[in-house]
Amino acid sequence: MFLILYSFNTENVLSKLKSLSFLLRLVDNYYVDEVELDQIIDGAMHGLLEELDPHSQYIPAEDFKMMQESLEGSFEGIGIEFAILNGYITVVSPIPDTPSDRAGLIGGDKIIKINGESAYKIKQDEVFKKLRGPKNSTVEVTISRPGLEDPFDVILIRDKIPIYSITASFKYNNDLGYIKVNRFAQHTFEELKSSIDSLQSNGMKKIILDLRNNGGGLMDQAIDIVDLFVNSNDTILFTKGRIYDANGVFYAHKNFNDKIMPIVVLINRASASASEIVAGALQDLDRGLVVGETSFGKGLVQKQFILDDGSAARITIAKYYTPSGRLIQRDFIDGVDEYYLNLGVENREATDSLRNKLPQHKTKKGRTVYGGGGITPDIYQSSQMLSFTKDSQLLFSNPNRITFQFAHYIKSKIKITNFKQFIKLIETNKVFQISNELSDYETFLDWVKKEYGDLELNNENIQKDWPFIQNRILAEIASSLWDKNAYYNVLLLEDLQFKSALENMEKAVSLTRN
Repeated sequence: MFLILYSFNTENVLSKLKSLSFLLRLVDNYYVDEVELDQIIDGAMHGLLEELDPHSQYIPAEDFKMMQESLEGSFEGIGIEFAILNGYITVVSPIPDTPSDRAGLIGGDKIIKINGESAYKIKQDEVFKKLRGPKNSTVEVTISRPGLEDPFDVILIRDKIPIYSITASFKYNNDLGYIKVNRFAQHTFEELKSSIDSLQSNGMKKIILDLRNNGGGLMDQAIDIVDLFVNSNDTILFTKGRIYDANGVFYAHKNFNDKIMPIVVLINRASASASEIVAGALQDLDRGLVVGETSFGKGLVQKQFILDDGSAARITIAKYYTPSGRLIQRDFIDGVDEYYLNLGVENREATDSLRNKLPQHKTKKGRTVYGGGGITPDIYQSSQMLSFTKDSQLLFSNPNRITFQFAHYIKSKIKITNFKQFIKLIETNKVFQISNELSDYETFLDWVKKEYGDLELNNENIQKDWPFIQNRILAEIASSLWDKNAYYNVLLLEDLQFKSALENMEKAVSLTRN
């Protein structure tokens, strides 16, 4: 029996709810096949919240548990970053100081069996179910490693696996630091402050904060991060909603530990929510320069309600605004599909004529910034991905991660053991000294045709984008031989948005002087 306990004050709504209850009974009694009513009701709840806006959502219990793990910062398992390539779980990299790392697993290893059962063509959700488990429990994996003739078994003792928000943190040159933040979770502020303190002790005086492809997370972490860079009592963010509790103003606080250094924030069209809070506040307060593409445009605040069965509902209760009064939320009047498909438009940036029609706001020092959806960067720079040929885009988006696999095909032949030497050879165009197989695109294409004969790539198109393809392969090699810092250090050499940030760093410096 389907019961609705909430009381409504309109006859029309009550009538609709009775109809819904009757409809469920009809399906249960008369539908041609046996049905799982709980799944149908889940679907109904999904649809109900999706009618409100793109970000109100119903989250089933199992999905909610995984989402909470990503925000809380840990789970229990074996500790690998993986991809399913050619039907097998392939280790992209072991997470440092986890069971997989301690057992000597390396990037490129394929897990072909789990507890003696074949793992061929395993689904991603099955990977989580079989490899995750309580701390101190064991799982046996059978590893096929490139260069070894026979597979071997490894018994892993599961442990608590930390989920880090900081993907990379290193000094790029004498006084410039680079930090990439991939999410805003419970410990993001602490991680970022620790990274900055470490880099400052090593001579960092300027910073590039990379929030590209960061979809957001916890709002309080974004506010704390802005506060870290703002040595005043200015407004960081304010929210407006229909109920009293949804309205709030969040202020910065002067603190001895505030970081006064020049900062450039990198954003792109996939930077959303908490990322936009950080970028928008630093821009409005003239505290940092924003470089890249107009961000996603998610400015809705959700409150989370836990339901009796362990599922959850996130319901939008307010809109958030940057210090200058900009509403970041993009219009979604044309529906959810158009709302997300807009991100694939080749050029989402406002032309000068269109920009004049957007709401204009003033920063703390009187610069003009624009509302109307997302954070508009101070310096626009498109991603190199937008200029790639179709063949190159197919190559990079291939689920078999072809550049990763080619990197692992040649890495065993590379004799360089020092990363500084490795990157110096790249910077001086002496890649052939790293590997002859990387000196031209033809060797790479021959390997692709041998391994993936059904993937047809045009030679001229691959040649056109070869510097970027070569760079991605070199980054994969660096990640495998060293770590994620090495990976990003190499990637940045061909990163147009990062190069723009470097070129405009002096403008960020001038903001701290005025």
